[in-house]
Amino acid sequence: MFSEFECIENADLKEFSTIKIGGLARWIVFPKNHIELKKILQICEKNALKMKILGNGSNILFADTGFDGVLVNLKYFNKITILEKLQDEYILQVGAGINLFALNIRLGMLGLSGLEFSYGIPASLGGFIYMNGGCFGHEVCEVISSVLVMDYDGNLKVIEKDECGFDYRASKLEKYIILGAKLRLKREKSELILKNMRFFLEKKRNSQPCDMPSLGSVFKIVKSNPPIYPAKIIDNLGLKGVKIGMAEVSTKHAGFIVNLGGAKASDVIALIEFLEEKLKSVGVVVEREIVLF
Repeated sequence: MFSEFECIENADLKEFSTIKIGGLARWIVFPKNHIELKKILQICEKNALKMKILGNGSNILFADTGFDGVLVNLKYFNKITILEKLQDEYILQVGAGINLFALNIRLGMLGLSGLEFSYGIPASLGGFIYMNGGCFGHEVCEVISSVLVMDYDGNLKVIEKDECGFDYRASKLEKYIILGAKLRLKREKSELILKNMRFFLEKKRNSQPCDMPSLGSVFKIVKSNPPIYPAKIIDNLGLKGVKIGMAEVSTKHAGFIVNLGGAKASDVIALIEFLEEKLKSVGVVVEREIVLF
């Protein structure tokens, strides 16, 4: 059905998620441009196939039973184009499929600052934009001017920043497939940018279980005055190291669930539900940051 495209049938989803969990996907398709992507959407529509967009899988928990449909991976949408050079900044068009490691290294070489905080996050730019990802007090929306998208009928559209509905770990882009974004970045010395990248990476490694398979932060910060940090509450409840099956609340950071080796999605879900009940028992109602496929 997808023979004209780069495609993997019966793909092992463990290889496409940072927590290394999941069954088989019926198809993973890798369009090389927006024309191929539109054709894939038409095939899915014609054959009533379930379809989702897959980035780096850094916040997606795949089911043990797999995904009986089509996952579309935009890894070839990875180009960086300089649109405009201004006195103090550059405006770039960047593809959604590029991962944040590669993007940061390229920006460092170009002497462009603004995304260093994201160095070390194993996400694609598209997924990061979709959830308005961030850390250490920064969010990706800070550097976005507009987002290039395709709707599910195959039409291209540019959405300006103020129409994207960016909020804490959220946007209003769920009706679209993010293909890329126009970024506005400040000019800076490469040496300083690389120094900042190393600083943020080291900060992550010192405080988070970066050497263990995980999906990053499980719960969103609860908006209140002052904000409530679920990880801190979980830690205070003495729940670090709690295990269900081979899924464990990280002993390094209580906001993470790690795969000790051979964990199942059902283990992770059971552990999340356990934590939600414990938090609820002390009056804290949380929202999940991870996504279940």
